[in-house]
Amino acid sequence: MKFKYFFIIILIIELFLQVNRIVNKGSYFSISQEVSFEKKAPKNSKYPFKRTQKMLVYYNKKSEQSMNILYNLEHMFKYNKINYTVADIGEIIPTSDYDTFIFATETFIGFQKSMFETIRKETFEGKKLIFLNNTPYNPFNEIAGIKKVDSLVENSSEIFFSEKLFPGLDKYSPTKEIVVHPTMKVQIDSDVRILARSKENIPLLWEKTYGKGLILYTNASFFADRITRGLMNQWIGYGNDWYITPILNAKLMHIDDFPAPVPRTLNSNIHNHYHISTRDFYKQIWWKDMLEIAKRRNIIFSGFIIIDYNHTVRKENMKRISDLTLKDLSLEGRELFLHHGELGVHGYNHNPLVYNRKEVNFKALNYVPWENQEDMAASINQIKSYVKELFGSKVKLYTYVPPSNIIRNEGLEAIVKNFPDMNTVSAIFYGNSDEGAYVQEVERNRDFPSLYNLPRFSSGFYYDNNEMWSLYNAIATYGYWSHFVHPDDLISKDRSRNKSWAELKGEFEKILIDVEANIPFLTSMRAVDMTKKYANIEDIKIFSEKLGNEIHVGVENFRDPFDTLIRVRNKKINKISSGTFREVYNTGNTRIYLVSINNEDTTIYLGD
Repeated sequence: MKFKYFFIIILIIELFLQVNRIVNKGSYFSISQEVSFEKKAPKNSKYPFKRTQKMLVYYNKKSEQSMNILYNLEHMFKYNKINYTVADIGEIIPTSDYDTFIFATETFIGFQKSMFETIRKETFEGKKLIFLNNTPYNPFNEIAGIKKVDSLVENSSEIFFSEKLFPGLDKYSPTKEIVVHPTMKVQIDSDVRILARSKENIPLLWEKTYGKGLILYTNASFFADRITRGLMNQWIGYGNDWYITPILNAKLMHIDDFPAPVPRTLNSNIHNHYHISTRDFYKQIWWKDMLEIAKRRNIIFSGFIIIDYNHTVRKENMKRISDLTLKDLSLEGRELFLHHGELGVHGYNHNPLVYNRKEVNFKALNYVPWENQEDMAASINQIKSYVKELFGSKVKLYTYVPPSNIIRNEGLEAIVKNFPDMNTVSAIFYGNSDEGAYVQEVERNRDFPSLYNLPRFSSGFYYDNNEMWSLYNAIATYGYWSHFVHPDDLISKDRSRNKSWAELKGEFEKILIDVEANIPFLTSMRAVDMTKKYANIEDIKIFSEKLGNEIHVGVENFRDPFDTLIRVRNKKINKISSGTFREVYNTGNTRIYLVSINNEDTTIYLGD
C-alpha cells in the first residue's frame, strides 16, 4: 500500500512538472506594467500681467562660436520656458520690455552705438547685463571691471569655483579632457566678485555692480559646448533678480542588458576573486549587491531586455531561443518587477537598428547591419512575443534604449510602427553623432512625434571627476539625473578600468551618495514615470512678474502640479499662495528654492 501511494504521488508531481513546462506561466503569475498617459484638460492663467520678465539675446550669425552658444542657450531656454527675444548684433531693438541683456558672441562687429548707449544706461539704472563669451574688443569691458587685457591664453583649462553657484556643480572642475578654452589674462577692478578661476588662476566668472544694475562677465568660450550648458543656465539665473525653471525632479537608474542571457563560462576576473562561474556570480553576488545598494540609497531600477546575443538580422533566421535562456530572462525580469522596477527594451539582439552606414564601425563593434524594415519589424515582434510569454499580456513596453546608443531614423520608424505603447527613447546627451551615436536633446522627437527623447547623462560603476561634472551640469538644466550601467561592465577592461567588483560597487555607491548629498530632493522612479512628468510640462508656458515683494507666476496649459527651482536674489521666500516650497541652496547673494506649482496662478511672497 505504501508503494502504491508513493507511486501516485510521483505521478502527480510528474504531471505538474509537465504541465508547468508547456503552459504559458505568464497567465498564472500575472504581472502588470500599464501606465495611462491621458492628459487632463489644460487651464490657463487669469492673472492680468502688465510686464512679464523677458530677456534680449544678442548673437552674431556670421560667427560659428556665437551660433554654438546660441544653440545651447535656445535649447536651455526652451526647456526652462524662458521668455526671450533673439537679435543679430547689428539690429536696433526697443529695450523697455526687457529686464536682462545677454550677449552670446565673441565679436561685436556691426553693433550699433545707440544700442550700446541704451543698454549701458538701462543697466546703470537697474537692469542686468550678462556676457557669455570674452573678447578684448567688447565695448562694455571697462564697465564690466576690466582695466587692461594683458594677453590671450589659447588653451586654458578647468573651472575652479571660489564661490557657491549650484549644488554639486561648484564642487567639481572638469579636466582638460573635456573643457579647454581660450581666455584673457586681465587686470580687473578691486570691487569685482570672482566666482570661478581657471587652472592658471585666471578669473573666469565674475560679477560687478554697475550703478543700480549688475554685470556678469564670462572670460572664456566654454559656453559653446554642451558640457557646460548647466553652468550657463545657473550663471544666467544667478544674474537675475528671480529665475524660474521647471524640473523633472527625478533620479533614474538604467541597467542595460538586463534581463539578458547570462554567460555560462568562466571569467578570469570573476573566478580569481570568487571561484565561481560567471552565471553564479551574477545570480548570487552581483544582483544581490545591486539590490542592497538600491535599498540603502533608495534607487529604483529600469531594466532593458535583450532576448539573445546573436547576429541574426534576417526574419527567416530568427529561431526560438533555448529553455535555459528563457529561464534566465524570466528570473531576472520577475526579480526586477518584484523590486518595483520597469521592464524596457534594449533589443531582440544587440545589433543597433541601423542600415549599413559609414559612420558606424560595424566590424570594430562586432555588429551586423539590418537590411530592411521587414526584418527589423520581425525582431520587434520576437521581443513582444517573448515578453508576453514570460510575463503576461499586461506588461506594456514604454521605454527603448538603443544598443550602444546607436540608432537612426530607419530604426525609429520600425519602433513607432511595431511598438504601439513605446513613447520614450533614451540614448545619450553627451557624445559624437559623427561616430554613429544617437545624441539627444531633452524634447519630443521632431521626426517621430509619438516619441520623447529623454537621454542619459552618465554611466558606469567607477567614480570619475568628469562624469560627476557631466551629471551635475545636466541636473543644473533639467533637474533630473539618468545614469546607466551594464552587468558586464566589470568584465570589460575599459568599462571596469581593471577594478574588481568590490572596488566598483564601492565607487558606484560613492556616486549615489554624492548626488544624494548635493541634490537630496531628487525622487527615485522608473523611466516611464519620468516620461509622464515630462509630458505634463512639455507644452506649458510660464510668465512671471515682480511687483514689490510679490512674484506673480502664471502658467498656460497647466494640467497637474509640477516642480520648479526658483532662484531669488537678495530676498527670501516667506510663503506662497498654494503648493509647497523649501530652500535647497544658499549662495550668499541668491537662494534656490524647490517650489511645487499647484495651480495655473501662484503668488510668491518675498521678505528680507
